[in-house]
Amino acid sequence: MLTVSNLSKTIDGQAVLRGVDFKLEQGRVVGVVGRNGAGKTTLFKTMAGILIPDAGTVEYEGQSIHATPSKKLNIVFIPDSPEALFSYTAMESALFFSHIYPTFDKGFFSNTLHKLELPLDRKIRQFSKGMRMLFSTVLGLATKAPFVLLDEPTNGIDAIAKKQVMTLLMEAAEEGTTLVISSHLLNELERVADTILVMKAGGIETHDMDETANGAVRKFQVVFRDEAPASWLNSPSVRVLDKIGRVYTVLVDTKAPIGALEEMGKFDPLLMEHLPMKLEDLFVWKLGGSNYVG
Repeated sequence: MLTVSNLSKTIDGQAVLRGVDFKLEQGRVVGVVGRNGAGKTTLFKTMAGILIPDAGTVEYEGQSIHATPSKKLNIVFIPDSPEALFSYTAMESALFFSHIYPTFDKGFFSNTLHKLELPLDRKIRQFSKGMRMLFSTVLGLATKAPFVLLDEPTNGIDAIAKKQVMTLLMEAAEEGTTLVISSHLLNELERVADTILVMKAGGIETHDMDETANGAVRKFQVVFRDEAPASWLNSPSVRVLDKIGRVYTVLVDTKAPIGALEEMGKFDPLLMEHLPMKLEDLFVWKLGGSNYVG
C-alpha cells in the first residue's frame, strides 16, 4: 500500500500540490490526468522521494519514504526522457541501477532489450525518442519495484513503439506491479486504468473507472422541440460538448440540487438519448473551460 497524506509542495513561490490525499493498492493501474502545468510531474517526483514535500507524507506500508530512505527502493519514477542517462550506454545504465536497486533483474533487462532490438552498447543520447522510452520503461520495470510511476510514457512515439511500451506495462501489471501513468492520451488510459486521479488546482480527486461510466454525471444527445434553452445550457449542472445544427451533446449532473435532468425532460425534447460516458467526458467535466454561451 502506498499512502499519500496531506502532501503539499511549493516551487518558485507557487503552490503546486495542496493537501493531496490518496491511497494506492498493489496490482492496480492508475491514470493521472490534468491540464498542462497541473503538477503531475511534481507529484511523481515527490512520491518517488526525489523532491521533499513542504508538508505531508508519502508512506510505503506505513513508513515514510522521506524519513526512511530505504523505502524509496519500492517506488521508481520513469520520466518522459532519460536525460540523466544520456552519457551512459544501456548496459552501463543497467549496472548503475543494479547498484541502487538490489532486486534489479539483469536477465529481464538484457533479454527484453534484445527482443526489442535495442543495442546494449549504444549511448542513450543516440537513441530515437521511441527507443529512449522503451529503454526507460524496461529499465524501470527491471528494478522490480512494486510501484512504478510513468510520466507520459507514450507521448510523441510511433504506433509500433507505443504498442511495445503498453505491452510491457500490461505484462508488469499482470505480475502485480502497480503502475501510475500520467498521460494526455485519454483513450489509451481508459483502456487500461482501474482508477483515475484528476489533478486540478493542486488537489486530486479519485475516480473509479466503473464510477466514471455509471456515476452522477451522464451524457446525453438531445434535440429540443423549440428554441434551445440558453439558461439551462449555461447552468452549472450542464456542460455542452458539441452542437451540430439543433443536435446538442451534453453532460448533465443528475445529482444536482436544481434537478437539471428533470428540467431537460420538461422541455419535451424531440430526442433525448443517453450515451456512454468516456474518460474524455470526465476530463472535460472536471477540467474544461467555459460552457455554452450561444
